[in-house]
Amino acid sequence: MLLKRLVFFGGKGGVGKSTLSCAVALELSKREKTLLVSIDPAHSLSGIFLVDVGDQIKRLKDQLFAIEMKAEALVEKYAEKVLSTLTELLPTVRSGIKEYAKYIRHSPTAQETAILDKILDYCEEFTYVVVDSAPTGQMLRLFETFHMVSGWFDFLSKVAKERHKVERFMGREDRLPKLIEERKQKLQNLANILRERTTVFAVANEEPLSLQEAQDIRNKLKDIEVQLVINRWHYMECDCIKIPEIEKPYGFEALERLSIKPILDYLLR
Repeated sequence: MLLKRLVFFGGKGGVGKSTLSCAVALELSKREKTLLVSIDPAHSLSGIFLVDVGDQIKRLKDQLFAIEMKAEALVEKYAEKVLSTLTELLPTVRSGIKEYAKYIRHSPTAQETAILDKILDYCEEFTYVVVDSAPTGQMLRLFETFHMVSGWFDFLSKVAKERHKVERFMGREDRLPKLIEERKQKLQNLANILRERTTVFAVANEEPLSLQEAQDIRNKLKDIEVQLVINRWHYMECDCIKIPEIEKPYGFEALERLSIKPILDYLLR
């Protein structure tokens, strides 16, 4: 796998996590191939870089690429992929599969599942993947979804094994167990990345609500490396990374003025 580090910036809306993710991705791209991904429904990358980013991967600098994900389109593609695969495996229940695909599109965790699936694909293509996440609640749901999906595939695997016994007895080929095992392996790859190559920077300002949300991220993501960052720091003392404020950090030159060396040192240690 090409990936060295998967980096998330999360926290309360308005604390500057998008600006930090842009600045860090820009610096990492000076070392190796880097992708910056916005999964925040209110995308900010274009406004910060002063360059139109869009919903397709776009090269911004020699080794810097970016994309502002359209979650709805991502869900649609994911549902179509599931529909196509299941229709091939189970052609006799095509109408039922179409109904199932409709539920996939509108399920409560559809966006999170599709986003995780796509991020894992990006981990195969880029050395660094930096994710500008949605506000705290949505970001935490993303990680919770991973555990839910993982448990679901454990259940499906047991069901598929029982079905395979019947199909083998009837003398029929059954590719469903192999498909489910492939999906489980993909989830295992993601689990390994989250455990071994992922850092979440919980971003806050010097105000109580944002600090509380950052602490919530640290408390709830117990299996993932989480580091607290105080952005626009002035005077607060804490055991955290402190990033001083600068005015109008928009455009490539301005982003390079941000004092993000402590974040880079932490990532590259």
